[in-house]
Amino acid sequence: MRIFYFIVVLFGFLSTFSVSGQGAFLLPEGEKSIKIKAKIVNNLMIIPVLVNGLELSFLLDTGVRSTILFGIDSDYELELNNKSTVWLRGAGDGKPSKAIKSTHNIITIGSAAAINQTVYYIPDSSQNFSPRLGFPVHGIIGYSLLKDLGVEMRYDKGFVKLYPPEVLKEKKCRSCVSIPFELKEGKPYVNLNLVDNKEELKAKLLLDSGSGDALWLFEETHEGIQVSENSFKDHLGLGLNGEVLGSRSRIEELQLGDFVLNQVNVAYPDSTSLEYLNGVSYRNGSLGSEVLRRFTVYLDYDSKMLKLKKNKYFDDPFRYNRSGLVVEHTGFELVAGLDYRIQKTTSTNDYSNNSGETIFLATNTVEFPQLQLKSNYEIAAIRENSPGTEAGLSVGDRIVKVNGRDVTKLDLKDITKYFYRDEGEILRLQVDRKGYVFNCKLKLRKLLKSPD
Repeated sequence: MRIFYFIVVLFGFLSTFSVSGQGAFLLPEGEKSIKIKAKIVNNLMIIPVLVNGLELSFLLDTGVRSTILFGIDSDYELELNNKSTVWLRGAGDGKPSKAIKSTHNIITIGSAAAINQTVYYIPDSSQNFSPRLGFPVHGIIGYSLLKDLGVEMRYDKGFVKLYPPEVLKEKKCRSCVSIPFELKEGKPYVNLNLVDNKEELKAKLLLDSGSGDALWLFEETHEGIQVSENSFKDHLGLGLNGEVLGSRSRIEELQLGDFVLNQVNVAYPDSTSLEYLNGVSYRNGSLGSEVLRRFTVYLDYDSKMLKLKKNKYFDDPFRYNRSGLVVEHTGFELVAGLDYRIQKTTSTNDYSNNSGETIFLATNTVEFPQLQLKSNYEIAAIRENSPGTEAGLSVGDRIVKVNGRDVTKLDLKDITKYFYRDEGEILRLQVDRKGYVFNCKLKLRKLLKSPD
């Protein structure tokens, strides 16, 4: 499985809002578990959620306390109850962001439901990360669900199971490791051992299923956490004020109970980006779903216990983007096309059927004008001194073809997987720059030295 450019949405400022007084999520009487089909996009787990009867797609995110709804360009009409305007402060430049607080909503996930739910609706569509996923995500849900129900996350099978806490406690899990965690303001934190720059240290990490990256470490929080010489500057993700920048590298070892992962990708956000984050002084970084996807994850907030069982992805190598390109889905366009259909004509020759009709496959095709929706994929960011910049590409360039394949027939993940191929591979792109179409080649390049 290829690893794709990760997305992180930094809504730490919402963690201080209370979710007390909300109705609890409950399963139907007698149900011991329910299974929810999930879509795994860039390591992130997207599940269907009903809000006041309207089905939407939500990111299951252990890193958020409040339930968040995004404003996106779509046809969905959502009725929100008891609305009031709030101003949320916490973006990097200190400017407040407008949001709508709504109470007394009903949220349903599978057959589990909760009443009197509070959601925060952010109408600014530019703060939605759906374009980076190439898949519509309407919101984020975390603590408001997980405080009531235990969860089993199956990244390898594409589903989530929800349990009453007492049922999950009794569930037997052979070959599992158990890791206790603490809850602070509705977020789980684990203490893990790691080896970074040949130094062993214990790090307090936010368990963040809403980050598609493997590991984030914050330099200023521990004297043993430092960016090594074996690193490169990169775009780490998308924050409220735009791209989050920092360095990428690898640590030698990450320990999760008895499980050990080697040569784990790590990102070190720069000091400016750290201003976006809430509670940096309380932790040393974040553990994301590029690690979690390698396990069946059992999470029980009631007993504050994380259980992990390795799956088929456990031994996958950690890869990174070797092209330097960040591509996003920028919507659709109507393209005129032709639909060729076979015309039926009457005939009296021997090739006629009983109704007197015959079909001339070679000569009697008719052109029917037809409009088709086609996806647009544009370059959103480019790493400096990368194969992308050396090929002369620019932000805003629209990708037309990748290695001869028309991108309108591809998902975003199908496009970005080319960026993670081996060093030396040639990537051939056809690009549209404001109507001027040209071809270019990128030679993928390794940036991190291999371990001795």
